[in-house]
Amino acid sequence: MKSNNIDMVKAAFHMQFKTAMENCGLSANDYFKKVNLPAETIDPESLLPLKPFFHLINIVSINENIPDFGSLVAQTTPWHEVLSLGPLIENSKNLKQLLETFCEVASSQSSLVKFSLIDEDSHYCFSYSDVPIYKGDIQMELYRITSMIQLIHLATGDEWRPESIRLIMPQNKAVDASLLLTKSKIAFSQKDSAISIQNDFLQLPVKLKSTRKTDTDNNNRADQNADFASSIRNIINTYSQTKIISIEETAGIADMSVRTLQRRLTDNGLKFNELLSQAKYEHAKEMLRDSQTPITEIAESLGYSDAAHFTRAFHRWSGVSPTAFRKKAG
Repeated sequence: MKSNNIDMVKAAFHMQFKTAMENCGLSANDYFKKVNLPAETIDPESLLPLKPFFHLINIVSINENIPDFGSLVAQTTPWHEVLSLGPLIENSKNLKQLLETFCEVASSQSSLVKFSLIDEDSHYCFSYSDVPIYKGDIQMELYRITSMIQLIHLATGDEWRPESIRLIMPQNKAVDASLLLTKSKIAFSQKDSAISIQNDFLQLPVKLKSTRKTDTDNNNRADQNADFASSIRNIINTYSQTKIISIEETAGIADMSVRTLQRRLTDNGLKFNELLSQAKYEHAKEMLRDSQTPITEIAESLGYSDAAHFTRAFHRWSGVSPTAFRKKAG
């Protein structure tokens, strides 16, 4: 059954896809535009809708004839280098602690994810249980299983390959293109994605370079499992950082009609223009705290034709002028 809410993911993962496409000589901006994702993201802890990433990874694979694009994305920027995730796992001392910590924090990064580390007597099993709405997505599963193997490589080294792998996808030639998977015994059409790990490997030390920390120590600052109203707020807040977003664009990003979006906003006691104004106000305050950003530049980035219009709007929001706010904040 499809969730009534909008699945979200930390914006930090945007860079994985951008870097992978650029490394392939592709126009990342053109592909982001095709799937209603922003060309740039500013705050790695902000949220983006998850579904467009599934569209993106498949479109690029098909259009560019890259059968293992999902695996390529994961190898370009491993999970431990993702800015919203790396700091949460970097203090792990051994492989077991790393994987257990990852399983605990993974749900803070993306909606509807469930990773587990299970003791199966003869070996451990590092697994991911899929959700029905995305079941059978080959490229995203390649991305996920490759990323899982790379976490284990932090202890074993890059040459290690799992003895056996379970995949949710049916048997597919795309797996043959991924060199990380070709040496393992693979079972297809399984209930989960899983990797077998020898028991004695769990005590191996891990070596993690410190990841630059984001501007918050709270990994739940943005709730990717939030309700509909919060998800729409997050979409507006994130997209309005780099562009002027309309209700039509917001509806497309949320995968619904404008009429449905308006109805659901009304059901939650919200109005689109008010949410957009709130987002603009927050972005304006953030930019005003940076004394190097000219008022005219702030006005333009927020979609105002000139500084005077922005000044009137800011005074309406805060009761003071942008200049007065900047002086007080400084």
